[in-house]
Amino acid sequence: MSATNFFGGNPDLVEVFDRVMPWAAVVRAVEGPEAKVDETVSTWREVLDVAGRYIASEIAPRAAKVDELGVIRENGTVRMNEPMTENLRGLAELGLASPSVPAEFGGAGLPFTVTMMIAEMLARADLATQVQHGIGWNSPAALIFRFGSEQQKARYLPRLAKGEIMGAVAMTEPQAGSDVGNVSTSATAAPDDCWLLRGRKQFISAGQGEMVIVLARCVAGSSGLDGLGMFIAEREGDNYAVERAEHKFTIRGSPTCALVFEGTRATALGKPGDGWKQILTFMNESRLGVGIQGIGVATAALAKASEYAATRVQLGKPIREHPMVAEMLLDMETTVAGARALAYEAAALQDRAMFGGDQTAARDVRELTPLVKWYGTEGAVRVCRLALQVHGGYGVVDEYDVGRFMRDSLITPIYEGTSQIQSLMAVKDLMKWTMQRPASLLAGGPSRLLAGASFEGRVGSDFAAARGYLVASLRSLVGGLVRRKGPGILRGAKLEDEDLGPILLHAERLTESVAHAHVARVLAERARRIPERRRLAERAARTARLVAERNRRAIALDDGSVFERIAAWRSERR
Repeated sequence: MSATNFFGGNPDLVEVFDRVMPWAAVVRAVEGPEAKVDETVSTWREVLDVAGRYIASEIAPRAAKVDELGVIRENGTVRMNEPMTENLRGLAELGLASPSVPAEFGGAGLPFTVTMMIAEMLARADLATQVQHGIGWNSPAALIFRFGSEQQKARYLPRLAKGEIMGAVAMTEPQAGSDVGNVSTSATAAPDDCWLLRGRKQFISAGQGEMVIVLARCVAGSSGLDGLGMFIAEREGDNYAVERAEHKFTIRGSPTCALVFEGTRATALGKPGDGWKQILTFMNESRLGVGIQGIGVATAALAKASEYAATRVQLGKPIREHPMVAEMLLDMETTVAGARALAYEAAALQDRAMFGGDQTAARDVRELTPLVKWYGTEGAVRVCRLALQVHGGYGVVDEYDVGRFMRDSLITPIYEGTSQIQSLMAVKDLMKWTMQRPASLLAGGPSRLLAGASFEGRVGSDFAAARGYLVASLRSLVGGLVRRKGPGILRGAKLEDEDLGPILLHAERLTESVAHAHVARVLAERARRIPERRRLAERAARTARLVAERNRRAIALDDGSVFERIAAWRSERR
């Protein structure tokens, strides 16, 4: 992979763009049925090429310095370091501060798919810079464009699109964590369409900026996910306080802030009380985005490991010619290519669902989103770990970069919903669809995309076996549920988390099996059109089969000890 252009020098990303993406459907969804597909796609490709050159030649060389300097804390203020600021300044000068903002507000009007390709390249160069770019500019701009008043759009979107201001999205609280329904920050109506915010937010990426969108409870007496709203607050003066920036060993250059609101003046973003519905659009896209962050970091690690393995000679030959190292490199390549193929299938579906109102696409992207997040981030950690191993002792020496890749990769399975939360989301949906169509357990399973897929040759047999093991696991777990609760559950009886205990225990195993099956599917579909990718598809299908078989056995051999321990802990609380 060429270091001079992170788009044109990445053959797999170019192949995805040129030969895999369903651009006609995306263009018509985003630009309208009369749009000129070839002309539009050509423009998007030029944007990616320009971005790829700048990111490779300017941002990547500054990454180590961004990491070394970290967040600047001076005289009670928090700010980005100068190399990070230079990275973002250059993106703004290219018109890529917030590339999804429509042209009428000064942005490039790019679809989600193309914006995510820029995000992948940025994450490959420097994940900290990508976080500041994505959360500081893209995320607040997207929420304001979708839910803001015309006045709010005119006030904020042009400045975000030009990079004149930076924002953030503040959901997480010290005691709430991933439990969004436990949000306690309050918003109280005041005269002149003003709201007053009181509370604290924690772990807010890019929280040092000039404004923030805050999730707060705005309906008195509400609880859970009801009664929440989104509010825009500007930091001008002392309207709210950036209390501190956390000290982290990962994405060191990106300020992760604690914010304090004490009578903070704000304006409502959309209808107060609709906050949960609004934030869902942000969370779904953010989770896809974090999966793509993982792909970027893994791509960087694979490139460095491949280069090192080609030049490092041991026992008379480059280490890539030693079978175990060669297998590690093939494993890394398969993981990165599979994650990328799955992620951009989901991104295209998101564009079709969001802009075109395609309900089938919306259902499919709902299934794929937690899988992209899980596979892209867990895969990144594994790829970076293998890259470190390929480098041997040099892997822990800072000048070789792979240590930074390893550290940065570790945040990706945590923020925007941990891997375990993604697994719970994926499996709860899987169970919902299974209960709606229990007969699917006698066929190809509840996943429409997996059940409808069929391939020839070794890829086909391994894919079918992987799907069969997955369905067998679901059959076993549902059978146990029926034995415990009776056949009424298959006729729509309400299920509580307690009822689903064994299924939730094995959620990550099921998610791993489903994710690998989807990766095998998308790579097999690509191999149909691009025969030279057959061996890649075969590796992915073989891995999917092995993973699904291992997880089926683990589920079947569950000895109940986890629930015995939980019961013991509960008894201690009584």
